[in-house]
Amino acid sequence: MENERRPTILDNNDLVLHPMNHLSIGDMCLSLKPLVADNDQVEKFTAAGKIISSKSFTKHYVKRVLLRAWTLKGRWDITEITRADPNMFRFEFQLEQDCHWVIDKGPWSINGEILTITEWDPSIPLQSIPLKFSLWWVQIHGIPPVFMTRDNLHMIGEKAGTVIDMELSENSRWKPYVRAQLSINVNNPLYPGFYLPLKSQKPTWVQLKYEKLAYFCFRCGRLGHEREACSEEADTTIANLQGLLG
Repeated sequence: MENERRPTILDNNDLVLHPMNHLSIGDMCLSLKPLVADNDQVEKFTAAGKIISSKSFTKHYVKRVLLRAWTLKGRWDITEITRADPNMFRFEFQLEQDCHWVIDKGPWSINGEILTITEWDPSIPLQSIPLKFSLWWVQIHGIPPVFMTRDNLHMIGEKAGTVIDMELSENSRWKPYVRAQLSINVNNPLYPGFYLPLKSQKPTWVQLKYEKLAYFCFRCGRLGHEREACSEEADTTIANLQGLLG
């Protein structure tokens, strides 16, 4: 019995890495058949959503809030995706136009907390859904008319995220602010604005205001908690919506 050969126990790293030393990606592929829906099943359009908050929200509460905020033509429903993250939800829409409207008009507010929603292609796994990015309309205040150009607004928008669209016309330079739609990483601090140097006087503050934004941390600039619950210190602390406290 002493010479009996014992099985080799492999850890997880061995199981994952060793085959890759000898096989190509093609050798490791396994083709699967997609689900084929019944002919009688109504086609649904799916989106995934996440509430950026340290608080937990139930699907019933979220649906009550959104029923008051959404004006849709077809039926829709909401389900929780995972118990590990109670603030992640799947939205199913009967009409494609309703799904697109909800995404384009976002982000949405649930009791002051931001709900980001993005389209969910069923062929994409949950972990690959870009829920950390949200389309957001941002107002840019305080730009002198002489600097109100498309290039300058694009430069400002890129500081906060990726520019998707902007509302700019001949009359925009005479308005209090101009709007731009940005794709923003909601895990990063929100870009509050900047000081614009002027030749004839001291620098002026150009403020970014995020529409539908209720709660966020004035210390670190992030969503999901407020100043009292913040454990971070940032190089620049936001004092209020009009300026900075360095």
